[in-house]
Amino acid sequence: MRGGMGRGMRFSDEKTKRKISNRELLKQFVKYYRPHLKLFAADMTTAIIIAGVTLVIPWIIRNVLNDYLPQKNLPMLLEAVGAVFLLTVVLGIAHYVNVRWGHILGARMENDMRRDLFSHLQKLSFSYFDRTKTGHIMSRLSNDLTSLAEAAHHAPEDLFISLITIVGAFIFMFYFNVYLAVAALIPLPVILLWGIVFQRKMRDNFREVRSKVAEINSQVENSIQGIREVKSFVNEERQINKFHQVNNSFLSARERVFGTLALFFSGMMFLIQCYSMVIIGAGAVLMYYGHATMVDILTFFLYNRFIMQPIFKLTNFVEIFQQGAAAFERFVEIMEVEEDIKDHENAFEPEKINGEITFDNVSFKYDEQVEAEKQNRELVLNNVSLSIKPGTTVALVGASGAGKSTLAALIPRFYEAKNGSVKIDGIDVKNLKQHFLRANIGVVQQNAFLFDSTIRENILLGEPDASDEQLVAAAKNANIFDFIASLPDGLDAKVGEHGVKLSGGQKQRIAIARVFLKNPPILIFDEATSSLDNESEKLIHESMEKLTENRTTLIIAHRLSTVKNADNIFVMQDGKVVESGTHDQLMEKKAYYHKLQNATIL
Repeated sequence: MRGGMGRGMRFSDEKTKRKISNRELLKQFVKYYRPHLKLFAADMTTAIIIAGVTLVIPWIIRNVLNDYLPQKNLPMLLEAVGAVFLLTVVLGIAHYVNVRWGHILGARMENDMRRDLFSHLQKLSFSYFDRTKTGHIMSRLSNDLTSLAEAAHHAPEDLFISLITIVGAFIFMFYFNVYLAVAALIPLPVILLWGIVFQRKMRDNFREVRSKVAEINSQVENSIQGIREVKSFVNEERQINKFHQVNNSFLSARERVFGTLALFFSGMMFLIQCYSMVIIGAGAVLMYYGHATMVDILTFFLYNRFIMQPIFKLTNFVEIFQQGAAAFERFVEIMEVEEDIKDHENAFEPEKINGEITFDNVSFKYDEQVEAEKQNRELVLNNVSLSIKPGTTVALVGASGAGKSTLAALIPRFYEAKNGSVKIDGIDVKNLKQHFLRANIGVVQQNAFLFDSTIRENILLGEPDASDEQLVAAAKNANIFDFIASLPDGLDAKVGEHGVKLSGGQKQRIAIARVFLKNPPILIFDEATSSLDNESEKLIHESMEKLTENRTTLIIAHRLSTVKNADNIFVMQDGKVVESGTHDQLMEKKAYYHKLQNATIL
């Protein structure tokens, strides 16, 4: 915010975190399954079929080896072969449905979460974005939600298939041979214990990796958005070194994850191989003592082969679940952030806004996180009182950091006054609905933000339902139509990211055009001409004069040409209004305003 409306230092939101319990995470996660219960049912049904078919095939093979072959029962033998073939076909179809629609289930849940997260971000107050890095937000919208989609699909399915297969296999195995089944149970508690031991460590590792990815996104975003500054200051090498530091930190975090995964999976592989050895060893001993047959050993070995995949699924489940849990925890952290500024319960919309603005003993200070570097600083605004009559043009002037932009930002409630009140037409802005309030205020900032789209869409931001005639009229009033008409694509010309294809003056005039289209009764110009050349400034002054007719206008500026014709000028110093009057009156006083003029600050 300092130095321009809506700008401020970015601090990580780490301090806003609270520990979220697994029960809370599960409750939040389950609600995203509810709109897609049919897909979830199809996913789980095919999982049951896969598990069931996997269990039945070894049983049929056992019957072939134990009964049909010794009895030379050809019809039953052919029937068994046909049944295995049909079950294999069913298994293939079930796998197709499971893989395709299971992944679609995950993608749709990801889509819902991304929609909810983006919608929630639109509701959050400026203070959240002041303290949170954009790269961190982007990471949660993209990488984290992709991991969540995988977890949404694979985690319940893998767990379900694995448990059914393992439990079912042991039911069959105990039915066939109790002694051999007991021996086959021995490795399972050890495998389970191994997974539990590594569960927390893996979750912590994956959370760290997600955090490092966010840092990379943030670094890349800063470097790319500031590429002109980087090159003009010959700062490429420093940016490369900074990126290398973040990138290497990410690599170290991933290497720690791989170390944990390697230890986890190598241990699992050892235990799984031990499982086969237990069956062979125990089977041989039991066969020696007459408590098992070769068919028992072969059947158990088949079940061992089929149990291997569920065990691998369980180990894979642990990895996917931990990644998904870490990602979902970060998702919930944002979703639990509440907007600082809300509509009051009795907020209303008056029929009309005349434009009278009153500040009554207003004090303000930014959040401690945002102002951490200035903890000893006085209030940004300190008991400011002033009044602006409807339809008049007033200017706020003062040295940088005097509180001008902050004062203006309190009118549309981008920030909330800590003490005192801001009123429009005698109504405290806290009692007006935010949408109504901001719909009646037009803001043109120092660095107008243009979306990476067409000129048409950027102007239509002021009134999306405007007709072409209204759009053209707004462009003409903003002195930008002649330039637009000279372009091959006219209004449909692309402006580039942040309007990079346009000059500063052209971007400002497009910003003014959309305010013309919005047609609000209150205007705020925040340093709108401070960085323009003389020709652009002249064109913008002409359009500003048209725009300010019969509107309450607040101008924040450093240039004398912008403020000297204002109906009233409020001079600010250290968060207070120290002088007020017209330009001529203030110059006659030869006080602070006169000093600013002589120092060429104005």
